[in-house]
Amino acid sequence: MVKHYFKPRKAFDFNPHPFELGNILGLKKGYEDNHFLLKIYALKEGSFRNYYRYHLEYYLSRPNTSEKEFFSHVWHIVSDRIDYFTGQSPYSSKHPLYVSNIGKLNGFLDFLSPLDKWNIRPNDLLIKEKDGEIMKLRAELETLQKKLADLEKYEVSVKPMVQDEHLPTFIDLLQQMKNLTLPSGRKLLASDHESPYYKMVSKYFVYNGKDIPVNTVRNYFVQKDPKDSMKGVKIPDDKKLFRIMPIK
Repeated sequence: MVKHYFKPRKAFDFNPHPFELGNILGLKKGYEDNHFLLKIYALKEGSFRNYYRYHLEYYLSRPNTSEKEFFSHVWHIVSDRIDYFTGQSPYSSKHPLYVSNIGKLNGFLDFLSPLDKWNIRPNDLLIKEKDGEIMKLRAELETLQKKLADLEKYEVSVKPMVQDEHLPTFIDLLQQMKNLTLPSGRKLLASDHESPYYKMVSKYFVYNGKDIPVNTVRNYFVQKDPKDSMKGVKIPDDKKLFRIMPIK
């Protein structure tokens, strides 16, 4: 049983879909592969996906079909035609046309390659691709290892501990520090965001012997909206034990 992979144009259809194959007389039996390839020569690379999907959907609408079989058929007719053009005499009057067609077909294979979930492509191509992926992953791993080494410079073995239910007291001191002003009128600590403060506390301090969740500290730095009295955590007055004052 001959399988029809591609959607043909109906005979004397004067308004066919641009991806349908054939001419005014329809699609001649046994020539559908040629017509499929002829369309590729005229397509822009941006249309490859829609062209492929159009015929794949037609093929899958028929019984006893699979995407794997369709992909395999398309891959092999394209690669076989490249081999045919490559084998022609470079002195032929059609050589410029062959070169152009090879370029278009190679572009179509480049589009197809990421779709190969079944390793249908030749082993040498698959091995080359895997080698490229391995090299890329090794480069990414090396970059991550360097970043990790840099981060480890700032790790501490023992963190200072905030004791006796006085996390709010410590936060109050930080809030005072971030609002201190130098004699020049500029702030001692300049930051457009609150996150460096609460992340620093969470990362480098412990509270009563336990790590401090970043969201717990963040609540103390939320800018409280007067319309939302539930937003943020207010430091109780009895926890404000110190005041940072400038030296006169």
